Amino acid sequence: MKHIILISIVIVIAACSKPQKTPYLTLKPDNHITGEAELYILQDDYQLFDKAIVDEESNHLLFIKDSVPDAIYELRINGQTVTTLLIKDTFPFSISGSFKTESNELTITGNEATKALWKCQSIAASLEDEIAQTTATIPDSIMADEYFRVRDSIYNRINHSIEKSAKDLKRSQKNHRNTLLPLLTAQLKAGNHYLLNRENEADYIYETSNQLSNLYPHYKPVRVFALQVDSIMSQNLFNSLTKEGRTLPSISITNAWGREFALDTLIDKPTLLVLWNSEELASRQVSKQLMRWSRSYRRQGLQICMISMDDNKDRWLAAIKEDRLALLHLSDLKGEDSPVMKEFGLTSLPSLLLLDDNRIIVKRARELEELRPAIQQIIKN
Repeated sequence: MKHIILISIVIVIAACSKPQKTPYLTLKPDNHITGEAELYILQDDYQLFDKAIVDEESNHLLFIKDSVPDAIYELRINGQTVTTLLIKDTFPFSISGSFKTESNELTITGNEATKALWKCQSIAASLEDEIAQTTATIPDSIMADEYFRVRDSIYNRINHSIEKSAKDLKRSQKNHRNTLLPLLTAQLKAGNHYLLNRENEADYIYETSNQLSNLYPHYKPVRVFALQVDSIMSQNLFNSLTKEGRTLPSISITNAWGREFALDTLIDKPTLLVLWNSEELASRQVSKQLMRWSRSYRRQGLQICMISMDDNKDRWLAAIKEDRLALLHLSDLKGEDSPVMKEFGLTSLPSLLLLDDNRIIVKRARELEELRPAIQQIIKN
């Protein structure tokens, strides 16, 4: 009996001396991992959060901590990033497979938010491959009159693919809106393209930002994202001043001799507004081809008004004479300080605004050839 009691005491003491904690993350590699497995948490940047210990019996790698904040993490093996994780609370989950950065063939169990994230990242990767294949079809040599047709065809194909990917993205994150998944998916890109277009999906992104701010008000990446979204919304509002389908803002502009014109009174038929600067190369490329390019349209009733962002009267008038621009010209000669660009919601030159006879903006572009179908349509009508 005494022996039994002593054995029981020894077992209890041994158990107390090595408390068994449940790991919140277990790595189950297909092959032995040499080196360290580490978790980095995203705050201002990625900072070391935890290191794995090796379970000698199973050869699994265990991450064990009492408290694990809801956050975005990176799993790194020997300093190399293997994957991104979303960890919420300390609910245990596991990852199995090959933990090599070049293959990254992993299976996750017990963490649906991260599984959804990996799916979204896969959508972005597939879109990037598709865009690369699409742009690779552009011929090395192409006739000038075919350039815009080919370019627009490629743009349309890419935009269609982006829209499809955005729908897939939303479906994938639908059941995880109470996690940090929307924070990462809103910033996913394929090449230079956001999957959630910052202009077309502005309301959705804004709603996402508000929801994240309510759920994670103190998480630094969420606060940074909220500031970015506020900037996006302001920019979209600014750009929408001359968005296609809107009425041209009512503004007054002076000519070089100080006479003021209300732009409204000058537009009673289809009109092309050309905002330019005589000292800017891209603007001069437009101005030098404008008269010949527009000859047939002007005969059919198209009016052209050029609004200059120049600040030197002599250089401006010299450019008009050199390019033989026998058109209506306006400029307050304030250059970059002119309020015209701001009132139009424009940020670059040249900017071309095609208006119908009701001052509705039919097309906004930077190159003349982009306007041809729209001009033909409004003149025909």
